Amino acid sequence: MAHAGVQRLASVDALRGLTVAAMLLVNNPGDWGHVYAPLLHADWQGCTPTDLVFPFFLAIVGVSIALGVVPRAEAGGDRAVLMRAVAVRALRILGLGLLLHLLAWWWL
Repeated sequence: MAHAGVQRLASVDALRGLTVAAMLLVNNPGDWGHVYAPLLHADWQGCTPTDLVFPFFLAIVGVSIALGVVPRAEAGGDRAVLMRAVAVRALRILGLGLLLHLLAWWWL
């Protein structure tokens, strides 16, 4: 949710979308008996594109938090209000995840 006066960066949104698409691809590459090699994790040493998806996801989460919180903090926003907003968002995401998991478990 963008706040008044906060400009969204298309590059961050694009990287977030590509990362989520990559997460879906590497978690569901099709027939597990015939998987394109770059969609598999490296056995122990080495690195494949699949091994980079989660680190990219964590990086974009950190960038998104910084871009959302730092400008409001620098503008003089109350630290308690900012921390409460972050906590409420985290609880909403956690609750939604638990709800979706419960619904999937119940229906399937």
